[in-house]
Amino acid sequence: MIHKIIEFDLKYPRTIIAACILLTLLMGWSIPRIQLEPDTKALMPQDFEIINALKQMEDTFGGNDLVVVSITSENIFSPATLEKIEAMTAEIEMLATVDQVVSITNVPDVMGTADGFEVRELIEDLPTTASRIDSLKHRIADNRMIYGTLVSTDFQKAGIIAYLDVAGHENTDSEIYDTFMAVKHKYEGPEQIHMAGLPLTRREVSATMTSDVKKLFPYGIILMILLLVFTFHSWTGAFLPFTVVIMSIVFTVGLMVMVGVKMTVVEMLIPVMLIAIANSYSIQVITQYFVEYFNNPKADKDNLIRLILSYLTTPVLLSGFTTLVGFLSLRSHILPPAKNLGLLCACGTTIAYIYSLTFIPAALKLLDYPATLKAAGSHQRTHRFLEGWGRFFIRFRKPFLIVCLLGIIIVSTGITRIIVDTNPIAYWKKSAEIRQGNDVIDRNFGGSSTISILATGDIKNPAFLHKIDSLCIFLENQPAVTRANSIVDLLKRMNQAFHGDSLQYNVIPATNEEVAQYLFLYSLTGDTKDLDRFVDYDYAQAQILARVNDSGSKTSYKLYTDTKEYIVKNLGTENFPSVSGMAPLIGVLSKLVVDGQIRSLALSIVAIFIIVAIAFRSAIAGLISIVPLSAAVLCLFGVMGYFGVTLNMATALISSIMIGIGIDYTIHYLYRFRLEVRKDGDVEQAVIRTLTTSGKGIVYNAVSVVIGFTVLMLSGFEPIFFFGFLIVFSIIGCLFGALTVLPTLLVSIKPAFIFGKRSKQ
Repeated sequence: MIHKIIEFDLKYPRTIIAACILLTLLMGWSIPRIQLEPDTKALMPQDFEIINALKQMEDTFGGNDLVVVSITSENIFSPATLEKIEAMTAEIEMLATVDQVVSITNVPDVMGTADGFEVRELIEDLPTTASRIDSLKHRIADNRMIYGTLVSTDFQKAGIIAYLDVAGHENTDSEIYDTFMAVKHKYEGPEQIHMAGLPLTRREVSATMTSDVKKLFPYGIILMILLLVFTFHSWTGAFLPFTVVIMSIVFTVGLMVMVGVKMTVVEMLIPVMLIAIANSYSIQVITQYFVEYFNNPKADKDNLIRLILSYLTTPVLLSGFTTLVGFLSLRSHILPPAKNLGLLCACGTTIAYIYSLTFIPAALKLLDYPATLKAAGSHQRTHRFLEGWGRFFIRFRKPFLIVCLLGIIIVSTGITRIIVDTNPIAYWKKSAEIRQGNDVIDRNFGGSSTISILATGDIKNPAFLHKIDSLCIFLENQPAVTRANSIVDLLKRMNQAFHGDSLQYNVIPATNEEVAQYLFLYSLTGDTKDLDRFVDYDYAQAQILARVNDSGSKTSYKLYTDTKEYIVKNLGTENFPSVSGMAPLIGVLSKLVVDGQIRSLALSIVAIFIIVAIAFRSAIAGLISIVPLSAAVLCLFGVMGYFGVTLNMATALISSIMIGIGIDYTIHYLYRFRLEVRKDGDVEQAVIRTLTTSGKGIVYNAVSVVIGFTVLMLSGFEPIFFFGFLIVFSIIGCLFGALTVLPTLLVSIKPAFIFGKRSKQ
């Protein structure tokens, strides 16, 4: 079959080239329709319990998308500052995407009267004297729904909370960002204004993704072209792999659009990854073409192409298959973006493999030999280096293996220090404006992240209200929760106001009738819309909404599991059926990242072992093949722990990708070394010949991958930056292992699958 493909290549080269170009044009036609997806919820399976719970809460009580605005002033109660807050509140309230706005200038406060109570605004007239300001501060401090939520506890910052209604709006996040930034720029000075909220975060994600796509792809292409020209000293050597890369990327991105996959932060990696990976097979073909021509410059071109393909078809097929397995192992991941990346990169590398064994030979058939090949000695420098490299590691193989083992053990101890964090705000550096805004909100206004619990039952029943209250008390005892609010807080305030503002009545009303009476009185003088976020129309469902000021993954997941455990043990899931919110979502996402990492890593290593063992008909071959990879994985996670690099949506994909790429080097070395050692049994010469033939292709391949991934360190996302850094580190580790640890192991143990009958010599 392979022989027929080779002969078809040589007989109909123009047909092969035309077919490849036509397929590329057809697949590229849909690329302009690609869509970005910045929402964190899109990173999770949409049928997950927490996603369904989040949707239910949004349908019942409205979305918890909000923007929190912080105003810092020397005196937030000065008339000028309060007028500014009032003007900002009114302007934000008029925005099309805003459902409700709450600030100290319009927040309702329940006041006792002779007839019971009535609902008034907290500030009806701007305070102008010290005594009135002190009185206002006391009223704020006594109201838990305002203190620490709309006014910081040090009375130096005031907050405006805008609850959003984004249904039916297109380009909502960009619109929200633009309008809120316009408000900020209009009113800022001398007061400082900071903003935070998921819509702003999503917009920043989208903007950074767009910037990265425009920046990383062209830089990656430029670096790759320069590398190929420098490596081969030939425009032919640069142009052909470059063409394969472009065609593979166009095919893959076009396929992404055709199957309806939107580009998240994870899928954004695909084009840059293919720049680094898709040229590996074509580089092997070009390298061997140059090497064999240099060894036999008078060879017939057709025979030369047949020779290099006979050398490379099996190892390239095997390495291509193992790379495919590495990517497809991500299909076992729980998170959809990781699954999509695995499948799409598998398709991209497959088409690159096909092009490398069809398009490249066809092009070589039509093109003349590069002038650099006709100049003797153009590749002697690399040849001499690899030859000396081989002699050194054969001579000092035992002490080298001992040093390597000790180094791996020491570095791998850093694994215990790894931190998992999927919080989207950690996408940016701490100096970024969006992170600074979130920090201000988290420290002073309870945080922009939430946890919400659904309560179902008779909301007017005091016994049930006590259950809700106990859950609020539990939440407020959690370190990350600053405030937990529910209908209970408002009812307590009504009860206190009804009884002459006596603190002893700041308790849940004693009877159903009292609760019903208070709610009726509130509807007479207040706005029932104030209750919509806490109870439904029939008073059969309620929401407990807690603000969280630490949405780190570990903290969020513990808060989520502890809350569910408390409900099961003390309250019962029949009355409190679901826990949701962005904080739990981030926590659950981190758990899925870890589980997916373990699953895909284990699957890829086992699959690689089986494939190599079958290909070389030896279990020892499978074990030897995963030694350099396992060492690189241990060092990778150790470095992450020591350098404080978090395990997130991007960095969690590295190990499977690294294994899929790194196994190529091992396979090419094993296959060529077996051919060379069985020629004459001279082990040292076999090592040197392998390094100076396939070793060149391995080095060129690894360098191209490293350069391709280096461009990721220009990303505006910290996870992508560290993904680029770590993948470069791991590929260098795989290269080092394949060209040092692997040959020293083979020479030391002389396995039968390599040496055959000569293994006893």
